[in-house]
Amino acid sequence: MVRGYAGSGTKPKKRVTAALPFRRIRSLRTGQPDGFATICLTKFWERVAYYGLQAILILYLTEYLLVTRAADEIWLVASISTLFEVKGQALASSITGGFLTLISIIPIVGGVITDRVLGPARAILVGGSIMALGHLAMAYEPALILALTCIALGIGLFRGAIASQLGSLYDTDSRRVEGFQLYFLAVNLAGLAGPFVVGTIGEEAGWHWGFATSAFAMLVALSIYAFGHFDPAKARKVEVPAYAPSSTLLSARKWPSNILLIAGVGLLAIPNFQLFNAYLLCVKKDFALMLFGQPIPVSWLVGMDAALSLCVLVASVPAWRALERHIGPVSSLTRASFGALFVCAGTCMLLAAALMGGGGKLTLLWCVAFQFLNAAGLAQILPAALAELGSKDNVKGSATSISGYFLGLFFAGLLSTVLAARFEALPITTFWSLHLGCAVAGAAMLLLAKKAADHFVRAQGQMG
Repeated sequence: MVRGYAGSGTKPKKRVTAALPFRRIRSLRTGQPDGFATICLTKFWERVAYYGLQAILILYLTEYLLVTRAADEIWLVASISTLFEVKGQALASSITGGFLTLISIIPIVGGVITDRVLGPARAILVGGSIMALGHLAMAYEPALILALTCIALGIGLFRGAIASQLGSLYDTDSRRVEGFQLYFLAVNLAGLAGPFVVGTIGEEAGWHWGFATSAFAMLVALSIYAFGHFDPAKARKVEVPAYAPSSTLLSARKWPSNILLIAGVGLLAIPNFQLFNAYLLCVKKDFALMLFGQPIPVSWLVGMDAALSLCVLVASVPAWRALERHIGPVSSLTRASFGALFVCAGTCMLLAAALMGGGGKLTLLWCVAFQFLNAAGLAQILPAALAELGSKDNVKGSATSISGYFLGLFFAGLLSTVLAARFEALPITTFWSLHLGCAVAGAAMLLLAKKAADHFVRAQGQMG
């Protein structure tokens, strides 16, 4: 009997399936596997659609829809208003917040459906189609809640599936992490392009033209994936086990490492979430907002963070390649642990600045140091975490694991909000000490995740 197989000792039956190879997009010479360009371009356009919608949704609700239409003219909005006892801006914020919350939670269900029922390719196509319908439905004003629900449900299927499929393209840790770093680069570029293009069109030409632009971007994403996914010239028949119990057992043994990784990433992300919350209040209160002798708005720091993230992601790929030429392959969890040191060091900058405060305004260099170190750390942690969760070791649950990663970030965002609510009540040194404690705890969890993963590799070797 094969070790790890709780069966009768007979070999599992095989089923014949058609492989679905990716087309090679020859005009995009990325040095990555076939399918990489298709997945990244698909994700880029999907994120353009989403970030564009996100940029104008609250403005659309407060400046147009809830002003020109009564709540009972929009499906379910009157019920939401009555249930939460909100109107006007508060109602708009409740709708937007509910939409963002649903997007954070529903991918867990989508990941299970992807792993157990649809598979990544079908989940991407089905989820993308539902999202496209949702974006198109935004043009019909009474269908607001239905449209947002469709977009959230589509993201639930799409998000984990496309990251899972990207991870399956690679055989080695180092190349997989590099692939995810480039994938994050595409997402960051979309984060700049979506609000700029869709936001400008929505505010200048009309809200519905903005939503139409988001719908067009989503249809482009679907077209790229549909064209790039299946190449009839390469189709072939392959045999795969109908039941692979050893894979199931190995995936089960991988879960402790995955859970520690998800928890660690969430804790390390908590200081980063304050970039859009209490950090800006802290900077405005305690730091001299001057650049080359001229005052600058505090919102520029958000733009600086986006620019730093892009620069660090671009620089990370050749830097790791050069390092691996000298020391050999570096595992994804080692990279993530290395990044955790940067996040902890960045949070130390804020704590050090708080300890030095009490007199006049502090130099903005403390903020630059924090944001650079934080961006450098997350540029290693987030791609490495997705690469680890999307590896072939997670063959039975990669989409679910990746969806758990996003859920972990959601809970981290909630915890950061709780801390931000105490910003004025707590001494500033205590406030940033709590964030440093979260970062250090997250780094410790990544080290434990690496230890658990090493144990898994040894167990895998014994089964082999």
